Amino acid sequence: MSLFRSRIIPLSLVTLSLIGCGAIETSMPDQGSTETIVEQSGDLSDYHYALAQAKAQNTPEAAAPFYLAAAKARFLDEQYFDARSLLESHVISFSNPSQFEGMLLMSDIALALNTPILALQMLGQASQLPVAQRLANSTELLRHRAQVMASLDNWPNAVKDYMQLSLQLPINEQLDNQEDLWFAIQNLTDNEVSYLQGSSIPLLDGWLNVSNILRDQSMTVDQQVKAFKQWQTTHLSHPAAINPPHDFQIMASLEDLMPKSVAVLLPMSKELKVASEAILDGLLQQYYANPEVQPELHLIDTDRYANFADAYFAATETGAETIIGPLRKQNVGLLPHLVTDIPTIAMNQLEVNTLTPNLYHFSLNVKDDIRELMAFAKKEGAENSAILTIQPTWALRQGDQFKSIAQEQELPVLASLSYENTPTGRANAVKQLLQVDESEARIHKIKQWTKQDVEATPRARQDLDYVYYVGKLEDAKQIRPLLNFYFANNIPMLASQTIHDRTPPATTKDEDIERIVFTELPAVLDNQGSNINKPLVLQRLTALGNDSYLIAKRLALFSNVRSAKLSAKTGIITLENNGIFNRRPNIVTYKQGVLIDAKESYFTYKETD
Repeated sequence: MSLFRSRIIPLSLVTLSLIGCGAIETSMPDQGSTETIVEQSGDLSDYHYALAQAKAQNTPEAAAPFYLAAAKARFLDEQYFDARSLLESHVISFSNPSQFEGMLLMSDIALALNTPILALQMLGQASQLPVAQRLANSTELLRHRAQVMASLDNWPNAVKDYMQLSLQLPINEQLDNQEDLWFAIQNLTDNEVSYLQGSSIPLLDGWLNVSNILRDQSMTVDQQVKAFKQWQTTHLSHPAAINPPHDFQIMASLEDLMPKSVAVLLPMSKELKVASEAILDGLLQQYYANPEVQPELHLIDTDRYANFADAYFAATETGAETIIGPLRKQNVGLLPHLVTDIPTIAMNQLEVNTLTPNLYHFSLNVKDDIRELMAFAKKEGAENSAILTIQPTWALRQGDQFKSIAQEQELPVLASLSYENTPTGRANAVKQLLQVDESEARIHKIKQWTKQDVEATPRARQDLDYVYYVGKLEDAKQIRPLLNFYFANNIPMLASQTIHDRTPPATTKDEDIERIVFTELPAVLDNQGSNINKPLVLQRLTALGNDSYLIAKRLALFSNVRSAKLSAKTGIITLENNGIFNRRPNIVTYKQGVLIDAKESYFTYKETD
């Protein structure tokens, strides 16, 4: 059963097809080619000319290809709503030879308008048309569907579609498709790789094996390159062996590009001492994991300097080729004025970061967790959210961050509330969030008007897809039962990572914490080795230290391969154009008191026809 309630979405969008300039031939869909209109005198890529030709036709069927040409012209001019209106009114609403191409164009419009679910639905309608069975048309459908799946971050299905395209595309289009396929594979989480491994899709296991070589961070870059070459010699006919991913081409020379000296800036003496020790622990774990490739390592205690600029200068004086740190936000804010030619990886970031050459930011930014939760919800067509937070400042700030990101992505936030953490405060907040209080008020008014004891049951709002909750575990397990009690048991909770502040006590009722979905770092979920007895917050900081050093070693890869991905302790790491390293954490939930992958519990991988 899907995590989210099914939603009725009007089918009003679908994909791009090309109608060139010059002649267009159209025929009645049920009469073969017995009626043909040919127009050769003008340029159909001109919107006004195509529209004039459409209006000059005697029948809707004859006008449809000209309206399609006009819609294409508006699409190329980024007039998406005009293009959509033309297609809905004159092309895709009735059976005609241009209907399939119109639906493909509508899919492109839907992606441009950031409505991928509607694009996918329109492709489903296009696939039901008889012309969709032709090889060229089925290939175009598959190409568009892969793009929609990628836009939804539904990477397993995107991989399947790109693999199928590799069997259908002509040779001259294979390399571009191979790049798209590799990009999708690199975006898979480890769980998604496991799900796809062993499938019946030809050649897919080979691609996944190559990806797994990159994901194995216990190997040095040189070892990874050697492992790939060994795989290559035993799979000579595989496309990945014939045209290796660009990552491996860069990695072949990466050892020579790694820093020979690294300086680490951390506050080791004052209030952040414990946090810095956890970060340093992770950094050293990664440092000693590959003893044959160990640069000089210099630790600078920023607490020993009255002025951070002096600490940064001390780091440069060590001869460091890369600097990791600082940690404090106020020091990070000074970096744009200090960084010159030495790549510097700050372990924090500001709300607005100044783009500075050689300055990078990598941190446990809550925005990465929020975006991953939103992407998870969006895959199932869930967009309408509400925010519920406890009242401490940090919780209110995370609620504001969720609202800001939702606004960026044009996702509706129907309500945003904080509550006093008392039984009455919690109950009133949930009732207000679900508009149960308004339902109760209406029932009370009816009783007053009729002066009768009317039998009526309050109802929760029906336009809400999920609640984003910010609080700790003890707080959250009071809210889930209230949602169930107030008629919203079908509305899931997506929660801030702060909910996972400790292991649930043995006395916790399973139903109080199940169906609450949140994010967590792979390192915490593995819970192995020296980290096992650490508090969760320190485990996360240890993962941050580990991956900061890993990024420092692979900075040349990220700089030269813009699509590079790194499967690491904090998640799937990517570098954005603004110098920010983003990460994709795991999506998890509780089931019978055990922390599991939420995708296994709520999200079923399936083909979307």
